[in-house]
Amino acid sequence: MLSAVSIPTLNVRSMPQTNSAVVGQLCAGTVVWGDRPHNGWVQIPYAGALGFVSARYLQAVDDLVRLSGKVNVEALNVRQSPAVTAKVLTTLALGASVKILTVLNDWLEIECNGKPAYVASKFIDLVYAVSGDYAIVNVATLNVRSAPSVGADLLGQLSLASQVWVEGKQLDWSQLCFNGNPAYVKSEYLEVDNSAVAKDTASIVALNVLPQSPAISLAEHVQTFASLTPLILLTVSGNSEQRNVASTWNQWGALLQDLSDKKQLDVACALAVLCVESSGKGFEQTNRDKMIIRFENHKFWTYWGKNNAEQFRQHFCYNTDKVWTDHKWRSDPDGEWQSFHGKQTTEWQVFEFARQLNADAAMLSISMGAPQIMGFHYKRIGYQTVEAMFTAFSRNIESQITGLFDFFSPSMLSHLREMAFEEFAGMYNGKGQKQVYGSKIQQHFTAFKTFVPK
Repeated sequence: MLSAVSIPTLNVRSMPQTNSAVVGQLCAGTVVWGDRPHNGWVQIPYAGALGFVSARYLQAVDDLVRLSGKVNVEALNVRQSPAVTAKVLTTLALGASVKILTVLNDWLEIECNGKPAYVASKFIDLVYAVSGDYAIVNVATLNVRSAPSVGADLLGQLSLASQVWVEGKQLDWSQLCFNGNPAYVKSEYLEVDNSAVAKDTASIVALNVLPQSPAISLAEHVQTFASLTPLILLTVSGNSEQRNVASTWNQWGALLQDLSDKKQLDVACALAVLCVESSGKGFEQTNRDKMIIRFENHKFWTYWGKNNAEQFRQHFCYNTDKVWTDHKWRSDPDGEWQSFHGKQTTEWQVFEFARQLNADAAMLSISMGAPQIMGFHYKRIGYQTVEAMFTAFSRNIESQITGLFDFFSPSMLSHLREMAFEEFAGMYNGKGQKQVYGSKIQQHFTAFKTFVPK
């Protein structure tokens, strides 16, 4: 059983008795591994031995978004599967932060270079956000930084009236969770939110930022996004498709189920689409938690290049017969052509270069976030400008997943309900790729069904 300390300090005792010796203390948020409570006590590993803590001051760890971890050894092997014999993918240094995807008893599934990987749980110190307060952003845009300093890396921005969950404070900075990682904002730009909405929804502390939409009220947002993590978590095991759907479900299953129900759609269909598009990820931890994008050269030609042909051809090229292939670029007109797809750092390098040439055209030419919706579809999913879509998708996973369902046309929904995945893919991914993507969606749909009782 995984639990977290819910009070400022909790005594660890030598025996399950209040008059036994205190062998140590745990601070609020510390995650402990222990047996189910027996006579009000939980036995836990402590300082190389065993100790006992009162179950009264523990709370269940049931929301992966609130869980963070740091490496507690000098070097930790990251493996391809949860086994000591599995291939070592890389090594993490002492103090490195990890993004937890799933808890598997002796192993943790983490995010590594954009893919699921595994580390032994005993070498990770886990912390759970057990307390905090709601606050509202009171400025037009609020910078979110990696550390409590104006010189720290900028992770993103929050817009006016965004509701956030503040986990703690350091001097004049407030700490919150941004895209799954600790982040900081200036406290002077936040106001405590004592509204009934905040008071009545203490269970949604995983919601760090609520998406903004002129058509939906704050109360409706709270109701819609009352939970991201489902009550029932799946064991991440099996083939690659099964691991993918289980991991994605464990992170966003509650929201996917809620939105699927509203569309009268089998959640397995939406889950499969999300997994195929981005393995269920909206942000890339190894790229400073920036939104996942894909820059399409042929679209940038459409929105900017054809009117600036000579300059475009100096920096971008692609196969004009199969426009989705052979994308290359170069910043120096005399330099060598370079491929860039497949790595978020290079995708963003090309995108930022294009954005200097024409910002709107560059944003129109990228697919964004977990659903990989192209920027030029911004009106279809309810945004007035492509910049508004880019900002919302850059802010949180909720906007991205909601965007997926807003993007589904009646015909797409009909194909999904009939499990005609190839026809759906022809509309979502393009006719040239419908067989490839249709097959992948089918495989992930089938993989999720292996977890569902018949």
